[in-house]
Amino acid sequence: MNNKRILVYTEAAPVHHNVVAHGLHRAGVPIMRSIVEHIAGIAIFQSGQWFEKQDLDSNLTHLCVTVPRFPTLLCKALHRYSAFDFGIQNALPPLLLARAARRSSANVVLAFIGADVDHIIRGARLAAWSGKSYAFYLVDDFLLSLRQAGASKDTVQKATKQAREALRGASHVFTITDGLGEHLRKNYGVSSTTLPLAFEPEPRPLPSLKNQIIYVGGTNFLYADGLHDLFNTVERVRASGVDITVRLTVNAKVAARDLGELPSFVHSAPVETAQGLANEIASSLYAFLPYSFDQQHRLMVSTSFPSKSMEYLSYARSIVVYGPDYGVATQYFRKAGLPTVVSSVVELEEATRTHLAVQPDSSASYRKYLATTHSLAAVRKILCADLDLEAH
Repeated sequence: MNNKRILVYTEAAPVHHNVVAHGLHRAGVPIMRSIVEHIAGIAIFQSGQWFEKQDLDSNLTHLCVTVPRFPTLLCKALHRYSAFDFGIQNALPPLLLARAARRSSANVVLAFIGADVDHIIRGARLAAWSGKSYAFYLVDDFLLSLRQAGASKDTVQKATKQAREALRGASHVFTITDGLGEHLRKNYGVSSTTLPLAFEPEPRPLPSLKNQIIYVGGTNFLYADGLHDLFNTVERVRASGVDITVRLTVNAKVAARDLGELPSFVHSAPVETAQGLANEIASSLYAFLPYSFDQQHRLMVSTSFPSKSMEYLSYARSIVVYGPDYGVATQYFRKAGLPTVVSSVVELEEATRTHLAVQPDSSASYRKYLATTHSLAAVRKILCADLDLEAH
């Protein structure tokens, strides 16, 4: 029997399903659960939002070791004042976790990487300092945070060099999409395996249908233009005498900051539970999945997978994808033959009016595809094959 064991390194604490969180905090959990019997421990440095032990997924809590609060706050402070960093923020977290890593029965570190090149550096160092090989699971363009912060050309070049060295030292690299894998091949000279997100849907609720369009998730630059186009579309539809509304799931102040003053027909507020979110999605006319058409965001749009689509596929009656042809979401839905993809404001309005007239329900097709492609068993099969784990 192959006794190979894994130590997971993550900077997004794996929270349970009723904790309000996003990104890898939620998306990483089913992947870990798919191979939980092979995981010797989960080493956590909470570089973003902080969660307490009681917030963690109950199936994974016993495996978790977290960098304490004070050194975490110190690293965050140094990150904001890089002139005083001296490399501490990329050295301290793996140093504090290295002892537990060395003592674990794992012989490979599987690091979950978000949109920050420092995640790669820290993951590789943890493996090196604990005497283990390592693999990466990448879900975003990891140089994004530097570019958004306006980092200098020298800083970006240095980070690119460090990332390339770390990536080439990995035993395996997994990516969330084919597009991200191709980006790594072209720019870093490494091959990868596509590892789709895993998801465990609850039974689909059957609430009464509302004349509501729902959008789940952030309102940042990737989605803002698409949401404005949706608002304008709904305003035109409402002018013809139809009472239709839009539901956002972010705090209203955050939405107003990102999108400007919200129209009166837009309601924006968090949904506090997973069941509540499932009900909101299931009761909506359609779930909206936009991506930016702006060429400056092309890399992200063509490589990053929208994790909100897991909830959409699980609970929506219908989904409308609105984005460019090269976008991951657009290609994903077209390749799978799933409705509905639109690429212009005219098509978006036509789709909205059609939904009002016909009220299509494609939920059975969505859930069937979700079970085939994103089940824990499907993801487990890929991980076991590539990491040479015993498939029970």
